[in-house]
Amino acid sequence: MFVVKASSNYAAKRVEYLYEAMQQDKKCDTAFTVRGRNFPAHLIVLMACSEFFGTNEGHVEKIFSDFNYEIIEAILKYCYTGEISIDEKHVEKLMDLATRLEVKIPKQFKTVDLSNCLEVLESTGDSELLKKAMDLTSENFETLHKTQGFLNLPLFSVIEILESNDLFVSSEESVFNAVKLWVNHDDANRKSDLAQLMRFVRLSLMPLEFFANEVMTFCNLCAECMTTIRQEIINKNDKSFVPRETPRRIIQKMALVGGWRINEANTIDIFDGLKNSWTVSKNIGINKTWFASVLVGYWIVIIGGLKSQALLTSEVEYIDLKSGQKKPLKPLNQARRSFSAVTLRRGSSTDVYAIGGYGGGYLSSVERWSSNTGDWEIIAPLLVAVYGHSASVIADKIYITGGLTSEWISSNKVQIYSVETNSWTYRAQMIQGRYNHSSVAFKGKFYVAGGYDWETSSRLDSVEHYDPNANVWTAFTKLTQAASGISLGCFQNKLFSMGGFDGKSYLSDVWEYDETNKSWKASTSLSRERRSSVAHVIPYDSII
Repeated sequence: MFVVKASSNYAAKRVEYLYEAMQQDKKCDTAFTVRGRNFPAHLIVLMACSEFFGTNEGHVEKIFSDFNYEIIEAILKYCYTGEISIDEKHVEKLMDLATRLEVKIPKQFKTVDLSNCLEVLESTGDSELLKKAMDLTSENFETLHKTQGFLNLPLFSVIEILESNDLFVSSEESVFNAVKLWVNHDDANRKSDLAQLMRFVRLSLMPLEFFANEVMTFCNLCAECMTTIRQEIINKNDKSFVPRETPRRIIQKMALVGGWRINEANTIDIFDGLKNSWTVSKNIGINKTWFASVLVGYWIVIIGGLKSQALLTSEVEYIDLKSGQKKPLKPLNQARRSFSAVTLRRGSSTDVYAIGGYGGGYLSSVERWSSNTGDWEIIAPLLVAVYGHSASVIADKIYITGGLTSEWISSNKVQIYSVETNSWTYRAQMIQGRYNHSSVAFKGKFYVAGGYDWETSSRLDSVEHYDPNANVWTAFTKLTQAASGISLGCFQNKLFSMGGFDGKSYLSDVWEYDETNKSWKASTSLSRERRSSVAHVIPYDSII
């Protein structure tokens, strides 16, 4: 095969030649007369800029007659060269003429913000402005892809956005939804673009259920799409298959739920990682304290608690993060407070476990709720009844750490539950006995921090982590202040300690663990003081 590629300025030289030919009226096949002056041109060149010249050639002279010569010359030059140089005072008139001739001239921008970043992507050739526009678009994609500005973008701009690894998205499903919205906005003309756009949707990262129900349904009339989709179904059914595609920058929020006081427990503190700020939700009317909470899909499930100084409750309800509505679920078998709750998958069911706590006495009882049946069942009890303990899950095992026993001892025991055997066993004891502390699974290890030691009547600044493979606890970098009721959380692959009580004051402090310097550094403070809350990572599109 014989291949030749001309120099990079080849096309520019041809444009310059045509523009000079127009100015000298060489081989021009049309001309527009305005107030006695001739403006010769090559019709095919003008039509390449706007079809209006071909279909409305007879009307162009009439349109030109409303404008001065300098503006007419500028618009013709742009049709040939793509360049404009004109006094600022004529810009408004020039844009008016371009609109009437259906000549699309990119807007010129001096600054970039959320209100114009999509227009900048489409319009400007300034590399610095383009980078700023792409950064803003990537960081705010979840919001921008639902706007009219996104729906009006040309195909090349949509592709440029979708192929980026730097999109902040709540899931790959939202990328598909953006494609769906864009295509449906002009279905007649854009359906043919679907196959090209689907190349930039990372199908292997989607849940099989969404893939089957949403993607296949929308793409079933596109033969080219279905070829790719059928292969993806084969891949998804292959347990050994490793996704080919790199995950994008998944965006979520962190929510702190619950507390020791009604004004805390009736609201949720929400951290937006993009804005690096905390906000407080509206009053969601929980009207109880010392309850436990878990996240089940788009539900925050609120379990048990204390409705007054002496009124324990077994009621269970959930807050729908999509609608903001609060609805009841079946109540517990045992009213309880100061207990722990976690979730585990069991077959097709998402199970919620309510473990130990206080219910007229120290409890060892454990209940399990199934998303399949909606019922609570009693399962194997704890080896020792505890109150004010903490729970986390690693590798489908539930770990219960510490707590206050009926002998008023701050326990250092670790109890572990196996779903397969429906039984509890002991594991290696913590270095420090503690209750009213917090725990979290982080990077394959189990961390506990803070709390209260009843024997010494002291709040703790100690932190330790557990290696489940070695069955060993190791001391970790201490907190910057001793506190009980702190909340440990893992967010965007970072470890956080939030709120608490130092013996005198409720705290709004937030500390992020700095792995490089092996220290806790101050982060953005909570909107309010909060004690004994539970941290949940929630979808970014949650409305609370």
